[in-house]
Amino acid sequence: MKDLVSTPLPPIAGVPQIQPELTKLRMSDGVDLFARIWKGKSGAPVVLYLHGIEGHSQWFENTASYLNSRGISIIAPDRRGSGLNPRDRGNMTSYKGYLTDLEVILRKAAFDFVGHPIIVLGNCWGAKAASVIAQKDYKPVSGELNLPIAGLVLTSPGIYTKVDYGAGTKFQIAYNSLLGGETSHRKWPIPIEIAMFTDNPTFQGFLSRDTLRLTEATSSFFVESFKLSRLAEKATGIEMPLLILQAGSDIIVDVEKVQGWFSKIKSGTKDMRIFPDAHHTLDFDVNWFKEYTHVLAEWILARTPVVT
Repeated sequence: MKDLVSTPLPPIAGVPQIQPELTKLRMSDGVDLFARIWKGKSGAPVVLYLHGIEGHSQWFENTASYLNSRGISIIAPDRRGSGLNPRDRGNMTSYKGYLTDLEVILRKAAFDFVGHPIIVLGNCWGAKAASVIAQKDYKPVSGELNLPIAGLVLTSPGIYTKVDYGAGTKFQIAYNSLLGGETSHRKWPIPIEIAMFTDNPTFQGFLSRDTLRLTEATSSFFVESFKLSRLAEKATGIEMPLLILQAGSDIIVDVEKVQGWFSKIKSGTKDMRIFPDAHHTLDFDVNWFKEYTHVLAEWILARTPVVT
């Protein structure tokens, strides 16, 4: 299936351009979600990529191409109402529905890639759900399920953020959501500017042209996102290997609070790397991209079981 809608992502010099397979994944309620899939080597790790609030799976294409050149498989779905999924754009009726979608995709990944370690990678807003489902005591929404996750990676995780609405707007959002119906579908501009993602003019231009970028969301979405945030803040019961890759000049993420959260994580195998002058989206940072992707790939490949 060819993608005839997206604005082409600018390439990064020296990074192989490996085109993904564009496909659809069937969810438990019969809804199909678009996803980009890069198939790697047999036995190598598989990454489930969860994009941020405004983004979609295409934003990860350069990083995914590099990881795939190292043999790693990547499954990158577009969230409901985001990216190539036009239905209920910018809406989320329940955060539990989002978690259920992730559980379905993880089940499919475990079936399609038997014996491959599965890594969940949550970027920005996607780090919330990634942290929640990675907890040792996580109880799946869709019933009994031994989630096959071998490791967790969070990139510039939006578990704690500096960008927010004022008190008056928050009240209106909460009130609209409480009223339900069409009122809960009133949309609000997402309080993030293009310059907050990257200082690179080429990628700023891409973002300004990207018709799939989500720039507004419903009252219901923001209330459900708030609930997911509270769960993520409490998700310190992560015992699996954890890697956080954080931009040092991040205007969106509250890095100090994320560091405090990281210090409470129970995992005995955890690491947090900060890229000093990088802006929020490391996938768009040409100065740090080589080191960022090298660290990411090496950590993921280290999750591969040793065969004796």
